[in-house]
Amino acid sequence: MKPLRPQLRGLIFKLTVFYVLLSVPCLVLVETGLLTFEFDRFMSGVENGSLVQATRTAADDLEQRWPQMSGVPANLDLWSEALVLRLQRPHGDLLAQDSYILTELSSNPLGASVFTPDGRMLAAAPKSAAASAPDAATWRELVAHAGDLVRVADSPYRVRRVLMPIRAAASPLDGYLLVELRLPVPWHRLLFDATLEWPIVLGYLILFGIASSFFLVAWVTRRLNRVARAATAWSRGDFSDRIGDPSRDELGRLSALLDDMALQLKDLLRSRAQLATLAERQRLARDLHDTVKQQAFALNLQLATLRRQLGTHPQAARLAQAEALSGQIQHELAQILDELRAGDAQLPLAERLRARAQAWSQTSGIALDLQLHDVTVPPATAEHLLRILDEALANVLRHSAASRVQVTLDRDESGASLAVTDNGCGTAVPPRTGMGIANMRERAQALPHGRFEFDGTSGNGTRVRVHFSLAEDDHA
Repeated sequence: MKPLRPQLRGLIFKLTVFYVLLSVPCLVLVETGLLTFEFDRFMSGVENGSLVQATRTAADDLEQRWPQMSGVPANLDLWSEALVLRLQRPHGDLLAQDSYILTELSSNPLGASVFTPDGRMLAAAPKSAAASAPDAATWRELVAHAGDLVRVADSPYRVRRVLMPIRAAASPLDGYLLVELRLPVPWHRLLFDATLEWPIVLGYLILFGIASSFFLVAWVTRRLNRVARAATAWSRGDFSDRIGDPSRDELGRLSALLDDMALQLKDLLRSRAQLATLAERQRLARDLHDTVKQQAFALNLQLATLRRQLGTHPQAARLAQAEALSGQIQHELAQILDELRAGDAQLPLAERLRARAQAWSQTSGIALDLQLHDVTVPPATAEHLLRILDEALANVLRHSAASRVQVTLDRDESGASLAVTDNGCGTAVPPRTGMGIANMRERAQALPHGRFEFDGTSGNGTRVRVHFSLAEDDHA
């Protein structure tokens, strides 16, 4: 199997597209929501009189400065620009809260103009459409509603105007101050007012998607390559290759499970091969016993009968030789049959432990729970483990008064272990003088790096466990 390399339409491409398609709508939704919330709050303040109050305050200030500024248009322009800046700044005269929504939605959200009583413009800031002189009809409407908020449009721009009269000293009317608010609704600004913000954000999202995809795919692909390499070896029947992923995340746990599965599959295949060999030998032994051995036995009987009938005939000696040769054939055939018959020592360790435990359960009447994995050990190790199992089960029957026993044979990274656990009365103090415990401890210590553990708590059952290293090289 080839290593898993990033492809154009592989994980990198899919993850990048996924990030962009997910991030852009989310960004639009979040920004639209925030702008809409700020916009509605701001317009609510305007509708409640904030723009009228700010214009009235500015008109009062202009009335005090009017004698010095009325004849100098440049001073009126400067004052108008200062007024716009003051109204737009956070915590300015327009709103008590931050008014960032103004500059967020428009580059020129506010305009301020000074007019003569007959509608001639004296000063304006900024020099834009928002501050241009209104036509005659609009001017008449503004004068008719002087001092009040005038709503000009609602979509796609919200335009609000306030015309405030200027009366300096005792003069009946010196002029007018017009403050105009012009803001696009949030959706119109997002869709039609192209700025550098969106290309920058979109470029960042694409770059972020590609970079994070490369990182994620490279990190995941490297680990998946280990799985692919090990799976390829396992498919060839070579279980010596291990994934060996030390991580504890999902891929790490999956790799550990696959490594454990490979070990169990290796033992299972070995056990099945051994069982298949034993079954074939048993079949051959039965066939030889039922055919050749019976025929050889019948031939030997016929030769013996014929020899007795000849008595002292000279040919009787040759019959005796043939009879002896037939007997030798029978003897050798019996030896071959004995070798073909599978003995207990030829069965896998798990099967031998299972047979011993089940025979004990049938005799004792105690329920049995078996969790036996195939573990290949040398004959001497297997014999020690069988004796330890016999002694542990005998102690359960004699001392524990248990109703259930669990026998476990398992393997781990450092070796294998055999455990016998019961649900009996247990013991507060581990027995040290009993010959059975001493024998089990000695047999456990005779195993490769063997370790004997006895765990007994009064009222909570007893557990006997033997841990040992495997003499067989797993990588062989």
